[in-house]
Amino acid sequence: MHGSLVLLFSQDQEGATRLRRMLESQHGLKVEHVGYKNGKPGAKAQARPQLRAVFVDLRPGALDDSGLQAVRELGLERRRDVWVVALVNGGYPRELAVWADAVVREWLEWPTDQRRIQRIVQRFSGPPPSCSANVEARTLRGKTVSFTTREPELFPMLEDLELVARHDVTVLLIGETGTGKTHLAKLIHELSPRAEEKFLPVACGTLPADLIESELFGHVKGAFTGADRTKTGRLESVGRGTFLLDEIDVLGLDQQAKLLRVLETGEFEPVGSNETRKLRGRAIVASNLDLETLVANDRFRSDLYYRLNEVKFHLPPLRRRQQDIVPLAIEFIEFFSNHHRVAVRRVHPEFLERLKAYHWPGNIRELMNQMRRAVMFCRSGELTPDDMAPAVTQSITAAPVGPPTQPASDLSTQVALTEQAMIEQMLKQHNFNRAATARALGISRVTLYNKLKKYDMF
Repeated sequence: MHGSLVLLFSQDQEGATRLRRMLESQHGLKVEHVGYKNGKPGAKAQARPQLRAVFVDLRPGALDDSGLQAVRELGLERRRDVWVVALVNGGYPRELAVWADAVVREWLEWPTDQRRIQRIVQRFSGPPPSCSANVEARTLRGKTVSFTTREPELFPMLEDLELVARHDVTVLLIGETGTGKTHLAKLIHELSPRAEEKFLPVACGTLPADLIESELFGHVKGAFTGADRTKTGRLESVGRGTFLLDEIDVLGLDQQAKLLRVLETGEFEPVGSNETRKLRGRAIVASNLDLETLVANDRFRSDLYYRLNEVKFHLPPLRRRQQDIVPLAIEFIEFFSNHHRVAVRRVHPEFLERLKAYHWPGNIRELMNQMRRAVMFCRSGELTPDDMAPAVTQSITAAPVGPPTQPASDLSTQVALTEQAMIEQMLKQHNFNRAATARALGISRVTLYNKLKKYDMF
């Protein structure tokens, strides 16, 4: 390691000189200082086979707009054999947070954390750890929604989605609550020949069990008590568009049989009518449960499952998409920063590390809500772990939620807090399956839905 080449990218001449002298005199490294404006620094980083480490100055005041662009052009993502150390005094510039997550192996508070340099330099003798993210990203883009991932395991899925979207086939989406099934269904719609038609999501879990058929297929006047007028069902009202049946697992076996007939023949009758209607829309169905397991337990019709299983996509939980956590978080931060008019200029490295350490039981939906909270609590313009909810900062594996230990100010507040905690605990126990949670709590799915809405738990 003695005599190894180190590049130091910084626009701070005085600070760079101080660090260069320390690295050379105390650690025997050969340091070359390169200003961001000195030609094309990216070529300098890529064309040095003997290069061992790169220090990149990301401190406030050390970067102007040209410096930000120069950092992106360093080409460090193509040097997996090089240690990349970020010099910070607080957080990364928000514009470089995703880049830093992709290539930075160590970060150093400079000049206040000089003792840490010794530990970092000692690690240069070994190979750098794997990048925390894959810089290459793949995007599938529709008119209003898109899907971007840096997970190589998901690249084939994007290619298949683009192909399947063009063909008029039923698609089955499987994934935990909050993984983005509705988002993906809308993307399929926007990439299909039906893109200019209506997209209609139907959350089956929110429909009263005795009215599901009426909601889906419609009914005629007098079909049942309270049917004082004819109603068009969701499957007919979508026209030539695309409808998404989410939480399809909550349908009863008889309702599943009728849905199977619709998918196979394109025909159905409104409740109380003998008149056969034709389905003109395209079906996408989704579930947060393994339907094959439900079939084995006689809770889901095997013939419907095999009909749906023709084209199936599985959305992995966010905890298995480690390389996508930070890019998604930064996207939400930028959105809520603009939406709430809160200036978020920098993101501390520890903030990003906590994001990747947490297991995100609520997946992308939980990440979005947590980033909204963090932005609202950001007072300094820099996101730090202090801006996060305790559930994220205090645990890598979420602890069970119990009743509040501190007494509330009044009985109604105490009851509400206890109810909210119990619902959250039961959701986690049942893998965020709302139908199973409602059964365990002894309430209807509609009641559970209303309580989730009341406590902002979506």
